[in-house]
Amino acid sequence: MLDTMKKEIVEDIKKVNEAGRMTAEEIKTVMENAVSKAVKSSKDGVTEINSIAKESVTIAVKELKDAGCESKEHIDAAVNGVVDGIKKSTKETMETMDKEMLKTKYQLAEKKAELSAKLKDALDGAKEAATAFADESKEHIEEAATDIKLKSADMLGLMEATVKQSVKTIIEEGKEVEEKVSHVTQEAVENALSEVQLGAQKIKEVSKSVIMPAIEAAQELDDKIEETAKGAIAGAKKAVLSKIKEAKAGIEKAREETEEFTEEDILQTKEDLEAINAAFMETLDDISQKVDELNNTAREAVIKEIDEMKTKTSQIKEKAKEAAEEAIETLKEKGEAAVYSAKEKAKEAFEDAKEEIEELSERMVKIAKSAFTGMVEGAKKSMKDEEK
Repeated sequence: MLDTMKKEIVEDIKKVNEAGRMTAEEIKTVMENAVSKAVKSSKDGVTEINSIAKESVTIAVKELKDAGCESKEHIDAAVNGVVDGIKKSTKETMETMDKEMLKTKYQLAEKKAELSAKLKDALDGAKEAATAFADESKEHIEEAATDIKLKSADMLGLMEATVKQSVKTIIEEGKEVEEKVSHVTQEAVENALSEVQLGAQKIKEVSKSVIMPAIEAAQELDDKIEETAKGAIAGAKKAVLSKIKEAKAGIEKAREETEEFTEEDILQTKEDLEAINAAFMETLDDISQKVDELNNTAREAVIKEIDEMKTKTSQIKEKAKEAAEEAIETLKEKGEAAVYSAKEKAKEAFEDAKEEIEELSERMVKIAKSAFTGMVEGAKKSMKDEEK
């Protein structure tokens, strides 16, 4: 494979030279094509990639020297061509995956809409069946269908409106508002998260779409705004903690029953757990910006509650950390190498890259100094020309 690549580089550089087209662009194209083919037939991963890069650069520079064309511009082009050739096949694969993911995204949206329509039809059918009865059976059927619809409010696109109306009713009743709002928002968030995989982004979206309607309900009634804000945030927080507890239980089970989760599942769960606290705090920040649209009482109440949550030790952070550590231990037992938190990974990567960073910094400074010198020399020349 290396011999084929080197032969192609030699022949193509000679052809370019003989045709009088020895430009940086032509050299780059020659290297990219030859190296890309070599990478596609490579089977030993990074070790072989290292050899491909080394051998291709060596043979290219040798040929350029033989042709008397070893200028900095041409050598730069050769090296850039090698790197682009190595990246090419992987970039093509990534682009294909991106297209597939985009296609999957829209297919998923279509299926969700289809599921929502089918669920609505099924529940409507169940309620119609209730009309065939005149005793308690009718009431039981209708209540069962309503309970299912309530648990599926997010899927049916009814969650925000349902939360808002429920909170308005609680406020109008005027009793134990904070506690009841907390219960409503907890139920709404838990229901919305019950049939989806743990995900920081999903938690952020759902929490926001429950807390905001609750606050808006209080603002529209201009009553019990502080109690509602506190209850809504507390309820969402309880639901998130419940989801974390559920995830931890699943991981603990995975340690005993190895078939229950794949290593990829556990690793993804770990990463989501590590991101949950930040996602929840982002939700609160988003809400604090949104409440600018509300009146002063609403804004002050929400910001006060958010500030309190930020200054206190976050339960979500603590519980998510515990569950993530459980995931790490599970991965260690399974022999998975990628068991560190994002922060630890970043720290290790930084330590490993110190020499490279120093090298890059030196080069960056050198380029900057060169550019500055060029500007000064250009200015001096311009001044001399003006004097003449």
